[in-house]
Amino acid sequence: MPNVTGTLTEVGGGHLVGKYPEIHFTLNAPNSKSGVMLPTEPVTVQPASDGSFTAPLQSTTDMLDDAWYTLSIQWLDAGGNYVRADFPDWALQVPTGGGSFSDLFGKPPTNTRMVYVSLTAPENPRPFTMWLEQNPLNDADPLNTGKLYEWRQL
Repeated sequence: MPNVTGTLTEVGGGHLVGKYPEIHFTLNAPNSKSGVMLPTEPVTVQPASDGSFTAPLQSTTDMLDDAWYTLSIQWLDAGGNYVRADFPDWALQVPTGGGSFSDLFGKPPTNTRMVYVSLTAPENPRPFTMWLEQNPLNDADPLNTGKLYEWRQL
């Protein structure tokens, strides 16, 4: 699994002394990849005393459906009791190599349709992926069929 690393060092301008946050990463919906079902059960990490954390997450770029992690930050007291939670409106998309938290979050795209233009069909396409059977580098190529295919959900 790819690791996502980050640092949570300040809260309201002060350091984390006396504060005990937990970060919960949750898939936006159940998903699948390589024949494995992926539920929405959160992955919970607690930052180290210096605020750094590492979250072992599944890569979202190779999942069957469009996928991203949402997150929440829960604040606990010294006894581990819930105090409050933050729910930022971020979407974390994880590549197969993982990466730094600050480089990976953003809003999911509003247009999730993909069209491949090539002489060969894409491998393991997501539902509703389209393929234009054509050589994009040579319009005079006799193999350019102009046929448009679409994969559907069953």
